[in-house]
Amino acid sequence: MTVLLIYLLTSTLRSGTSIAYTAMGGVVSERAGVINIGLEGIMTASAFAAVAGAYISGSPWIGVLFAILIGIAISAVHAVVCITCGGNQSVSSMALILLATGFSGIATKAIFGQQGTTAQVKNMSSFPLLEKIPVVGGVLSTLSPLVYISVIVLLILIFVFKKTTFGLHITMVGEHPKAAETAGISVNRVRYLCVLLSGVLGGLGGATLSIGQMNLFQEGMVAGRGYLAMAAVIMGNWTPLGAFGASMFFGFFSALQVYLQTQPSNPIPTEFVQMIPYIACVLIMVYTSIKRVRQNEEVSGKPKASGKPYTRFVQSR
Repeated sequence: MTVLLIYLLTSTLRSGTSIAYTAMGGVVSERAGVINIGLEGIMTASAFAAVAGAYISGSPWIGVLFAILIGIAISAVHAVVCITCGGNQSVSSMALILLATGFSGIATKAIFGQQGTTAQVKNMSSFPLLEKIPVVGGVLSTLSPLVYISVIVLLILIFVFKKTTFGLHITMVGEHPKAAETAGISVNRVRYLCVLLSGVLGGLGGATLSIGQMNLFQEGMVAGRGYLAMAAVIMGNWTPLGAFGASMFFGFFSALQVYLQTQPSNPIPTEFVQMIPYIACVLIMVYTSIKRVRQNEEVSGKPKASGKPYTRFVQSR
């Protein structure tokens, strides 16, 4: 039983961290009023970029940098379309997913000379001091450094939203952009920064999935994790901590389905087992929606200006 619990815990952290990074990016973007469904595409392109960067340079950390840069580049396109041009945020997001998927497939063939999958690259070494921790050191040292960095990112975001002026500006821009502009806050600047930051975090999510777990990239490996991240944003009530917790919830069910697939005595069909994380997502979303309807509650944490283009307020003379 102890071995099973340790396995589920470490597997939950491995599976949940990529979703958590991406979900926290979604929180930052949506709190500023910009929906970024394209996080699925950012994860896909960044997962490839991380492996490509590590393959070219020989360093997995350079791969992480490549992933972040690709995440920023894709988010910049989304920001220009939605913030500067006032385009539909959902349509732009879906276009980016298609673009990222196509880019990854073509680039895999161009760089690695094979279709659908890349060569394996050097894995990320864990922090050496972790091995010296009594009892749990051996287990903790098996986790990618990106798992621990995600906790640091979470704490930083909590601090920013609760204790800093910039966090207050993000909230104002997402709730009442005209009032924020009147108060001297540049709505477009804040939104640009937040969308680009969501690209950074989405890039880290993609890197965690590829070089943080498998040391290679395969087409389809993201497998809807970007959409799970968006669900985690909603389940977490648009807060960093809530989104992180919801991501680990999905990570647990991902770990559970992997464990069940390895059990020869498991009577459940493999195809159904693979559906477990997504079934859990749907059931939780349905439950929370029904609960809000029965209690006549609005979606309390959702920013009021989310998904709405903003036209700069010009005071008449």
